Amino acid sequence: MPAALPIREDLSAGELRALARRENKGRVAARMFAIAHALDGVSRAEAARLAGMDRQALRDAVVRYNAEGVAGLYDRPLPGRPEWLSEGEQATLKAIILAGPDPKRHGCVEWTLPILCEVIAERFAKTLHPASLSRIVRRLNLSKQKTRPRHPQSDAKAQAAFKKGLPEVLTSAAAAYPERRLQLWFQDEARIGQKGRTAHRWWERGQRPAGLCDKRFTSAYLYAAVCPASGADFALVMPTVSTTAMSLFLDGFSRSLGPDVHAVLVLDQAGWHGARALVVPDNITLVPLPPYSPELNPVERVWLHLRERFLSHRLLDDYDAVVQACCDAWNALTATPERLRSLTSYPWLPCVNA
Repeated sequence: MPAALPIREDLSAGELRALARRENKGRVAARMFAIAHALDGVSRAEAARLAGMDRQALRDAVVRYNAEGVAGLYDRPLPGRPEWLSEGEQATLKAIILAGPDPKRHGCVEWTLPILCEVIAERFAKTLHPASLSRIVRRLNLSKQKTRPRHPQSDAKAQAAFKKGLPEVLTSAAAAYPERRLQLWFQDEARIGQKGRTAHRWWERGQRPAGLCDKRFTSAYLYAAVCPASGADFALVMPTVSTTAMSLFLDGFSRSLGPDVHAVLVLDQAGWHGARALVVPDNITLVPLPPYSPELNPVERVWLHLRERFLSHRLLDDYDAVVQACCDAWNALTATPERLRSLTSYPWLPCVNA
């Protein structure tokens, strides 16, 4: 009969039994007790019987314990059924999903699970049910999301250059006004009116909820400036957009700033933002965004939040009601500056906040 395998002795029998009593996995605890019995000098056959296992199972446990310590006594995860799509096929599938469909070839402008199943059958000669594909897609860290609008004439290179060049603009402004604290602000206007919109709401499955949506056209314009770093804000409701209205807004914004503050105000290239007749106070420097680049302006997210949370499903009787709704919505939002910071703190902004 072959000699019994020696057992490592970095843990005593008593220490192993103490670990076994605290272990909530029965199979692991049994292996610890069996090895503890063997360390006490009990024969391997008797140690295995006392722990409720056969001698070969004890021998396997000793081999793993000698090699890995206590960690070797835990069950190894089972390999399970192999993936239906290989890693390479899953990577290709993810690239196909992110690239989007060809409307002429696939007959759709966005992927659906059944159409993707057809693409997989054609590309990989493998069949999948849409429910199974849904699990694969989620494991690829993909989810169905509402797209962010992008103007067809937007220039990605110009947008990248703007992000890269904004720190230099701030440096120049700081050098021009060394006695003042520099703050980075963003400004935009939104038309708010009777012509409403619907928003998401909780409802019973299988039914589409009704939402109140006015079709009249009385409106006002909400001018707003936001400082992403601090969550500070300034807003005015105006009856129209014009150079005169913009001058009034800049005058009020200028007077709201501290006496030692100079604001770098980023805004789009609307005509009234760059008109020669526009009056720009001395404590404000205007910085235009690249053309067709609203996605670079954090205030755009503020408008979406206001419409989703406060300005949808409303019936506003007249212009005064529109103005009051604008004021109530803005005051409700700015009551918590943390919310405003969360909405406007784009990932690329912290590196340029003054």
